[in-house]
Amino acid sequence: MSRRIIHLAGKHSMNIVAKITAGASAALLLSAAQAGVTLNSARIGGPDVVALGKFYQTAFGLKEVNKLSLPGGQVELFFNVGDTVEAAKANKQAQIVVMHADATAAKDPVPHLILNVTDMAATVAAVKAAGGAVDAEPRPFGNSGMMIGFATDPAGNRIEMIQAGKQ
Repeated sequence: MSRRIIHLAGKHSMNIVAKITAGASAALLLSAAQAGVTLNSARIGGPDVVALGKFYQTAFGLKEVNKLSLPGGQVELFFNVGDTVEAAKANKQAQIVVMHADATAAKDPVPHLILNVTDMAATVAAVKAAGGAVDAEPRPFGNSGMMIGFATDPAGNRIEMIQAGKQ
């Protein structure tokens, strides 16, 4: 009987250790994340936006939730996950944006992460302190009230930062 109690106590201890480890890991990840930053969307590009969009629809079941018509006949397609188009439109998760990108360009600046930030100045300072580069000082985005900034991580990946306007 004492073996069974030790076995159960050992099993119980392991569950507690696993829970503490998982909780500590989650807390560490949350404390390491920059406060007020969320994923807005990810941009990808290709020479044929419509064909690339169809690939993501077929391969991953993404649904087209928005389409922008741009000058020169170009389009920008927005995709999200959901069982139906309506469900995908209602989904508040980050979207995938497919836009035109020249496949022959040596360094295409279009595909990049897009992050929502609540404090552009603090985020820019954090990017610089962490070893990234700010491509240009953040600026107003038209008369939308939003601020937009672009940075590059130490490996050369581009990051777009968007701070929503005051509401």
